[in-house]
Amino acid sequence: MKKYALLTILSAFIIILFNSCGGGGEFSAASISVSESSISAEVEGIEKKITVEASESWTAVSSEKSWLSASPASGNAGTTEVKIKVKPYANEDDDSDRSGSITFSAGEATASVKVKQSWSLSFTLPCNEYIIGHSGGEIKVCGLPDRGFTISVPVTAQPWLRTRGNVLDVAYNENELGRSATLTIIDSNSGITYQVFLIQLGSKGEANVLPLSTFKIDGYDCPSDSFTEKPDFMYSVDDDATTTSKTAKVEFKGNGVQWITIGDDTKKVYSGDTYTFPEMLPNTPIKIHTHSSTTTLTGESELIITSLPIVRILTKGAIQDDPKVDCTIQLFDPKARTDDGDNKNLVLFESQAGIEYRGAGAMRYPKKPYNFKLKTDTGEKREAELLNIRNDNSWILDAMYLDMARMRNRVCFDLWNTFNKPYYVDEKPKAMSGTRGDYVEVFINGEYMGLFILSDRIDRKQYQIEPNGGFIYKAKGWTAACLLQGYSARSSNDDYYWNSADIEQEYPDADDGQKPNFNHMADFIDFVSKTSKSNFSANFSSRVDENSVIDTFIFLNLILGYDNAGRNTFWIFRNVNESKKVMHGLWDLDGVLGRDWNRVVTDANRGWYQDNNNGSIFWLFKRIINGDVDGLQQKIYDRWVELKDKQLAPAEFNKLVDYYAEKQISSGARDREVARWRELETKDAVTGTNGWVHYSGNYGDVEWEVKYMKSWYSDRMKKLDKLMATFNGK
Repeated sequence: MKKYALLTILSAFIIILFNSCGGGGEFSAASISVSESSISAEVEGIEKKITVEASESWTAVSSEKSWLSASPASGNAGTTEVKIKVKPYANEDDDSDRSGSITFSAGEATASVKVKQSWSLSFTLPCNEYIIGHSGGEIKVCGLPDRGFTISVPVTAQPWLRTRGNVLDVAYNENELGRSATLTIIDSNSGITYQVFLIQLGSKGEANVLPLSTFKIDGYDCPSDSFTEKPDFMYSVDDDATTTSKTAKVEFKGNGVQWITIGDDTKKVYSGDTYTFPEMLPNTPIKIHTHSSTTTLTGESELIITSLPIVRILTKGAIQDDPKVDCTIQLFDPKARTDDGDNKNLVLFESQAGIEYRGAGAMRYPKKPYNFKLKTDTGEKREAELLNIRNDNSWILDAMYLDMARMRNRVCFDLWNTFNKPYYVDEKPKAMSGTRGDYVEVFINGEYMGLFILSDRIDRKQYQIEPNGGFIYKAKGWTAACLLQGYSARSSNDDYYWNSADIEQEYPDADDGQKPNFNHMADFIDFVSKTSKSNFSANFSSRVDENSVIDTFIFLNLILGYDNAGRNTFWIFRNVNESKKVMHGLWDLDGVLGRDWNRVVTDANRGWYQDNNNGSIFWLFKRIINGDVDGLQQKIYDRWVELKDKQLAPAEFNKLVDYYAEKQISSGARDREVARWRELETKDAVTGTNGWVHYSGNYGDVEWEVKYMKSWYSDRMKKLDKLMATFNGK
């Protein structure tokens, strides 16, 4: 009975439940579906339409509300068109794809659309500036229509920046410096023009924003070192001027640069404006800030102020030892000491020239000296009086690489010129036996090369010897012939170089249209090396200019030029048609005054100077010290007494040393020189170039070197005074 009752109740419950599920007797649940379950988007984003089918009202929720959305985000039962929006991927700090989803819900039913967006370099217009790393890559420009737009790249940037549709291809930047370009983007459909300042970093992370490519002051194109981290420009001022302010026309160029501000002055200066620099002090850089309305970023350069003349050389090929390569040379001197024919007192001199490396031993070192000859535009010989030195076409840029003080050669010749003149100077008042020169700072092909001495050279014009009958021979090595000890064989006179003797005929050479003739030099070597004491003494004054030899004997004994005992020596004949008398000329006096050719310190208390410190005896000085010329030692002593408290006095020497040290330091050139060459110099000093290792202890410390030179010179004067006393009475 109970079992039957329970079954009856259960049956009734099922009937009621069935009837309650709707008319017709059927059961229904909420449902929702979407037309696409996944969407892929590129970095520039996308808007994608889908349809939503729902049995009742629905809502949509995004998992990534910052960049992914659905519109509308809700709807009623039925079919609804929905727009899925994926924003451009503008996260510069990320470099990976991102994903999200939108979930549609109706009652208990759900449907999802999964979204994946790939990452790449990009920016969305409008955009003022965009920075990309030195590795480069592809940059997508977002915010443009599919068609109807142009992207223009400046010509200067086209080697590293190209366009493909709305994609920018940026090349790898292997330089330390950054680079930039201002892009002009035109949307032809809307008529809108955009400007985007694109910056690519250098390999060291330098941005180099809005760099200047040129900077001119009153028309002078200030040189810039293209190898530094930023474009710094150099300008020279007269340190003797009565005012340090300067009003000048300023011109400049730089990709994207519209105006500049100078120093702390906020005044906008446009190219072509006249600007007053309140102070232009040597060794005081002036900041130049570059600006553009297309970016909030500012660039920075420096105007480096020096008080030394600036030499700027642009070659048409690689400089080599020989032959000379064509070049253009500029000399900018604010003291206006250059004359070019009828054009006097030039601040800026410019000429065509031929340039080559100069010297033999100097070729070992990173910083090399140069020789250049001026010529006309048609290639003919040209002369000009540079820096009030002399009117000539042949000039030297002395690198002073091994000289720790960067002045020894100049100090020595300045001293030499105060007391020594050719024996015929009364007849030829322009005759000189030493060079003249001055400091300059040099740029070659856009590279700062450092501090040099621009000087004239020992030649026919310097000594004013006769063009027909005059000869100049240059001893270049340590052969017996250079040391005046003898020779293995006479020259065949078929070349301007006597190979076995290592002696060159400096004048006349091929350019002078005369033939080589080493007979006069060979006869002089015979006289010194073979003549008996009596004949040597009797004929000395007719074969040797006593004035020249006495002065060189005193001077080389004073400065101890071990690299000049035979080598680095000139032998000058004024006119062999009238006299066989020869003059002793000096050259390359950089390994002196307390240091040898490799910078090793030398002993100021050493005895007589007659060899190269390695036992190679200079025969002329040996015979003088041996007393082979009657009365010559007494003449040397008398000349020493005449000079030691006047031209050669330590006070006069100290003045010269201080003068050149001050010019280096006050102009800032010493520090720029050290910065330019320190790394290479250190490496070169340790490993050596071609096996030649040299001392590098206090490189760049000019103050210390000056103090050392003064002390050494004083000690040497005392020692030489004692040595000279032994000549008195002889």
